[in-house]
Amino acid sequence: MTSPADADPARQARRPAWFSAALAAAVQDRRTTVEGTVIAYRAWGNPADRGIVLVHGGAAHSRWWDHIGPLLANGWRVVALDLSGHGDSGRRDRYTLDTWAREVLAAADDAGIDTPPTVIGHSMGGLVTLRLASL
Repeated sequence: MTSPADADPARQARRPAWFSAALAAAVQDRRTTVEGTVIAYRAWGNPADRGIVLVHGGAAHSRWWDHIGPLLANGWRVVALDLSGHGDSGRRDRYTLDTWAREVLAAADDAGIDTPPTVIGHSMGGLVTLRLASL
């Protein structure tokens, strides 16, 4: 995904080096299915490492974490998913925090995280994270 602003050399020169490096980091685009709906996610790091799952806020998507995920991936498997109804994931007739919580777990599992991950949520993603913790 690029925009005309991304091609502007003056704008690129103003970007911090860490930001440019994070956006250039290798990422895996993957998909899994939860209750009949495709869930897209992005992953950085080694699947054998401890896990972190990043959950976006409302009306957002996994790419909001592209400048952060790679920075966390040193010794961690980092996953950022598109909750159903967002980004590249499928749509449902109805959305619940419980369903989104199951999507978080399914993305972590599909990405190779086999121990309970650290889950970080932004805004609405924080509500999903709280519901996941309660389950």
